[in-house]
Amino acid sequence: MPAAKLPALSWTLALGLLAACTRESGGQSTVYTPEVPEAATRPRLVVLLVVDQMRADYLSRYADLYTGGLARLRQQGALFEEAHIQHALTFTAPGHASAATASHPSHHGIIENEWYDRAARRKAYAADDKEARIVTSGQRAGSPDGRSPEQLMRPAIGDWLKEQVPKARVFSVAFKDRASVMMGGQHPDRAYWFDAAAAGYVSSSWYGESLPAWVADFNSETNVFRRFAEGWQRLRDADVYARSGADKAEFESDREHTELPHGFDDGTPQARDNFLKELQWTPFGDELTLAFAQRMLKEEQLGADADPDILLVSCSSADYVGHRYGPMSHEAQDYYMRLDGYLDVFLRELDAQVGAGNYVLALTADHGAIPIPEWLVQSGQQKDARRVVMADYKVQVTRQVGVATKALNLPPEILLDIGETGVWLDVAAAEAKGVKADQLRAAVGKELAKLDFVAEVFTADVLSGTAPDTGASEFLERYRRSFFPARSPDVIMRFKEWTLAATFPTGTSHGSPYRYDTHVPVLFFGAQVAAKTLAEPVGTVDVAPTLAEFVGIKPPAQVDGRSLASLVTTR
Repeated sequence: MPAAKLPALSWTLALGLLAACTRESGGQSTVYTPEVPEAATRPRLVVLLVVDQMRADYLSRYADLYTGGLARLRQQGALFEEAHIQHALTFTAPGHASAATASHPSHHGIIENEWYDRAARRKAYAADDKEARIVTSGQRAGSPDGRSPEQLMRPAIGDWLKEQVPKARVFSVAFKDRASVMMGGQHPDRAYWFDAAAAGYVSSSWYGESLPAWVADFNSETNVFRRFAEGWQRLRDADVYARSGADKAEFESDREHTELPHGFDDGTPQARDNFLKELQWTPFGDELTLAFAQRMLKEEQLGADADPDILLVSCSSADYVGHRYGPMSHEAQDYYMRLDGYLDVFLRELDAQVGAGNYVLALTADHGAIPIPEWLVQSGQQKDARRVVMADYKVQVTRQVGVATKALNLPPEILLDIGETGVWLDVAAAEAKGVKADQLRAAVGKELAKLDFVAEVFTADVLSGTAPDTGASEFLERYRRSFFPARSPDVIMRFKEWTLAATFPTGTSHGSPYRYDTHVPVLFFGAQVAAKTLAEPVGTVDVAPTLAEFVGIKPPAQVDGRSLASLVTTR
């Protein structure tokens, strides 16, 4: 039966069911199991779902509280328990790009969320495109910065599909622009993201000069502001959160607003505009994104015919909540209980629109996160945990680089920029004064290695293989996977384990090659997938080749990942 003729949930019913699941997730014991017809030759729809900053342990830590979508995925899907990000610099843009392109940052070029552009002498953002403009659906102008996949150097799974099945359609959506842009690949039909200035989901002129009418309809105040008045209340009774310790924690948020509930309407004229900026820091950003994905599924008729389509969705608010409150907080627990309900609605909509057995879905993440260092120390879990605030970090790095450049009779201006993971140097200016590039990098690296929070350093010469790695580091290969010569720092630092170099004095972050940042879910669900748990070590670069095999297309020969289809379909 064509998917378009299947009984579909109306938009009104979908919102109502979504609200019901939000209230009731964790309160019932039965997980929805649809009747699955005999599988078609290949799925009509591929769904890639990335939950930003989803640590692998979230699936098990709250397992007894899940009764909706997360429970269904876990019980009816194939889960790899040892799945990891396989590159060293674990950030959002490279994480999404790697999952979608099946390539490491050393090949797709998205090394971090931003880097120093030596030619332009300024910072470059991963999704930046000065030639593009934001396309909105309403009266409000969007953010001034254009977005596109211009800087993505490898095609993504959507590009593979469109090349081999020309009638296929590819759409991506996320709260974050960089997440949607990287997942969508080089030539999707459209990538959407939320823009607080525009009060809704937008795209850019790179994808098209105008938006469909249904986007304007979705961006109505009824949808965007539906959580404004009620605020972020607890989903369940307070005693359910006992496993997450005390809700009041001085190392969360701004040290004051650390406890649920969190209100939005303070009665001031600017409260509604503030809510648009605050939305990303709450579960409701992802509630809205998943509702947008459901609406897009229906309006664009994805999976409605024999030509397979791809829907790529990233839940960005998971990352914002994790950053502000940490992975062991009441807010993180509440977020995942709510996500369980949101995904229940999303999966039921896929069943209704496309048909159970006619789609295949992969769940993964772009990175994990370190627990808040102060929490690790206070709880006795890790006495060596520490935070290095970014301002202090930059002072110390500048000092050490200065020691090296002074010894070489070079001016301080040789230091071009300090990033979250390393430094960019003006090697051309150094060479003009008779100091070779490798000599400069080695000298700077030697001084940076003396910082008490640095475990080791890697120069561009070591990472490119033009200089020997004298330390025989176990992390070398992972750092090489994150190294793209035209963009990467001249010297990269690996911080000591349990050390967080962060912009703010509270909350947490990610970016390291350690297990707390690399261990993420890789789970497959739907058409032909057997329910099972696997111990096979895999990477997120394996996700796209697996989905490609399900849908009957071939990845490019140069991808870094492999298909896991034979592992997840055997019983």
